[in-house]
Amino acid sequence: MIKYLLRFFPPLALAPIRLSLAAGLLLPVVWRQYGFYRLSGKEWLFVAGVAFFSIFVHQIVLSLGVAATSGTHAVLILGLNPLLTTVLASYLMKEAFTWAKGAGIALGFSGVALVVYGNAQGTATPAGDLLILVAMIVFVIGSLFVKKSTVSVPPLVVTAYSHALASIGLVLLGIMMNPVWTYGNAAGFGSVAVLLFSSLVNTALGALWWNMGIQQVGASTTSLFQNVSPIVGVFASAVWLNEQLNWHHIAALCLVVMAVSLGTGVASNLNFPSRFKPAAATKPTFRTPNL
Repeated sequence: MIKYLLRFFPPLALAPIRLSLAAGLLLPVVWRQYGFYRLSGKEWLFVAGVAFFSIFVHQIVLSLGVAATSGTHAVLILGLNPLLTTVLASYLMKEAFTWAKGAGIALGFSGVALVVYGNAQGTATPAGDLLILVAMIVFVIGSLFVKKSTVSVPPLVVTAYSHALASIGLVLLGIMMNPVWTYGNAAGFGSVAVLLFSSLVNTALGALWWNMGIQQVGASTTSLFQNVSPIVGVFASAVWLNEQLNWHHIAALCLVVMAVSLGTGVASNLNFPSRFKPAAATKPTFRTPNL
């Protein structure tokens, strides 16, 4: 959807528009459910970390990096996300690094590498590769801030406030950088419909569900699902763009499914529920918001 929308909007205009629309959906929902939810100084620091790393810097660097390197290199570098997340979460957040997570990382990255190998195209540059690496690193750092912030603040509040902060920064940057904000038929039905769906569903609800996942199972386990993205992209291209599926696509799908199942404990729960069933997650206790 973003690739399609770039026909109608410059990159540094599309990002603030999408993020502003997402914040416009999330903030009223927060106010309806919690009222004006006040954060402490420490909580604001964690939420600002989410906004700065996972949204503001990530959106900018990723857009520039994809334009400057090949899709093959971009997906392979982003495929390192689960590995870096697990290592940092184990060291900084004291999340357990198990053999299952390690095996899941290896299988998932193998699946990503296989699907990228089958679709290799484009020209890579060292500068573009470096930008993609930075984009991956800042997103991982932002995920750790999500885990810290959702200890005392509901994920909905974290998601809404971080998107609002990031959208303000992106709008200010867009005003400084963009001589024009739209191309061609940007107000057409198709472009507006895709923009709204991308902003409200993919960005707003997608980020909310992702942050809820991090709260429940931790950053390292959640990151394993990053391996699913390129696989979904390939199969979606086959359905909507009539691109051909080959054996390596099916093999990659199997590897990624195995990776997520193994790394998240789904496989062990299905096979040995009485022995391997994990303890129930402790539900965070949120303080009563200041209305």
